[in-house]
Amino acid sequence: MGFTTPSYSLKDLFSRAGRGELQLPDFQREYLWDVDRVRTLVTSVLRGYPVGSFLALDTRNTEQRFKPRPLEGVVVEGVAPGLLLLDGQQRLTSLYQAFKNDGEVHTVDYLGRPIRRRFMVDVRVAVSADPMPVEALFAVDEQGQVRSHFGPDVDGALNSREAYINNGVIPVSMLLWTEGNDLLVDMAASTEDEQLRDAVKHFVNQVMRGLPAYDVPVIRVDRETTQAGVGQIFAFANSAGVQMDVFELLTAVFASEDPSFVLAENWRDTEHKLREHPVLDSVGRVEFLRALSLLLTSRRGSARGHRGDILDISLEQYRTHAGEMLDGFLAAARFLEERRVVYADQVPYPAQLIPLAVILARLAEDSGALEREGAADRLNRWFWCGVFGELYGAHAPTIRIGLDVTEVTPWVRGDTDELPRTVAEARFFESRLRTAGPDSGIYRGLYSLLMARGARDWRTAELFTAETVEQLQPRFRQVFPAEYLAVTGALEKDPQLVDSVLNRTPMGRRTDVVIERNEPKRYLPRLQSKSLLEDDEFDAMLDGHEMDPELLLASDWEGFVADRRERFVGIIEYAMDRAAERDWEPGEA
Repeated sequence: MGFTTPSYSLKDLFSRAGRGELQLPDFQREYLWDVDRVRTLVTSVLRGYPVGSFLALDTRNTEQRFKPRPLEGVVVEGVAPGLLLLDGQQRLTSLYQAFKNDGEVHTVDYLGRPIRRRFMVDVRVAVSADPMPVEALFAVDEQGQVRSHFGPDVDGALNSREAYINNGVIPVSMLLWTEGNDLLVDMAASTEDEQLRDAVKHFVNQVMRGLPAYDVPVIRVDRETTQAGVGQIFAFANSAGVQMDVFELLTAVFASEDPSFVLAENWRDTEHKLREHPVLDSVGRVEFLRALSLLLTSRRGSARGHRGDILDISLEQYRTHAGEMLDGFLAAARFLEERRVVYADQVPYPAQLIPLAVILARLAEDSGALEREGAADRLNRWFWCGVFGELYGAHAPTIRIGLDVTEVTPWVRGDTDELPRTVAEARFFESRLRTAGPDSGIYRGLYSLLMARGARDWRTAELFTAETVEQLQPRFRQVFPAEYLAVTGALEKDPQLVDSVLNRTPMGRRTDVVIERNEPKRYLPRLQSKSLLEDDEFDAMLDGHEMDPELLLASDWEGFVADRRERFVGIIEYAMDRAAERDWEPGEA
């Protein structure tokens, strides 16, 4: 892959766009810039400041890979472009509309409402300081009425040559062309105002003479660049502008392979099936494509799911294997639901859902793989190591996702005894039982793990399952209410501990209502009477929440916390099959 960096004048760029030699790939979004951004851009050009470079793909004498479309405001049909603009669409469209034809820019106001504006330069203000003051450039509407707060006070509308001359203004759309020079000559000749004549002279020298020489560098990407290379370049170039995702780019790629295939329509069918499981609500179209890329690349070697890898998916591969990936996600939903992770906001780390689905899709290639001795336990261990080791808490765990698909799949199958890095590196720190908040994987993981280990609702004695959660509406609520602990002084002594996972357990919504602000020894008898359980049965139910019934019935806060800390460490060590890091400071509860 190579590139060159020629520079083009504005006239040259406008000419190429106007005759269709320079077009956009059809996957580009529509023109979206608001009027203030357009005005700032035009001001920079009139001051002679650089506005950055453009990025274009050389498409001369090559087979069409992307369906082209002209810039907004340009009308051409049946013209094959020699350049496809990958970055700079918003800037070039703004400049083209402002400087060409009647100068009417189809833009939006600050509320996003469609408006049409033409830009004018107040000649006197433009030369009153160096650099040109921003107030020199103002906008008018379709009738020529000034619509900028700092625009000049004029009588009537700025909609004719006579009005321009009388008010000492010039449309931006005239500046690059001979009519602009003619207008300025007539403006100077028709006025008795010496100040205006002097301003016109300086404007010609400071602005008009520099515009024809104003160049914009264009990075021309070699026509031999691969599809994935174009995608990576495009993704990087658009990271600071109006961003597009790889789904939109792949839509264009697939359309170039088969115009009858519409990726968005196919995705709608897939999405409908995913949404049958609320736990998959975080899986969007990009996540699905990333998973598919991981699935395909893992069959050839190391699993990869970067943007460039996604863009390397062919239409044939998508048609053949998207169904397998859908089945993988549905299997992941069942895996999570068995562990009482039923809704998307319960998923400890949404990013871990992607490798889970891909691993299950790979295991499905080998019938009965998960029924082999130890296979399900190994998959379970990997999942909880990722959760309690907080290894998917990184901002962008793309590398770990690929490693897990590559390493966990053969380990679960029993093809290797070498531990996947996520399992080998996972460490649970006991102190996180105090500090883990609602957005952490540990908080969400313990909530689900307690339910998966058989915790029941205290009022109804029902298990929390995918079938009962809608009725029970469980929450992770405080066992010792903060209001009660405020009275005892425990809240003031250690508010973080009071709000920690150690003081929380799954409760149905109506159970939580019964508890109100009372201490355990007051509310537990009421709950037992509603559950219709005998003492030993009710105690067993409390024990299923990893609590000592005697400590609860005595409202022994400090004893409860110390006991539950040991219990939580125990169940986490069991899930991870690894000893915890006992970093709880001596003297702490």
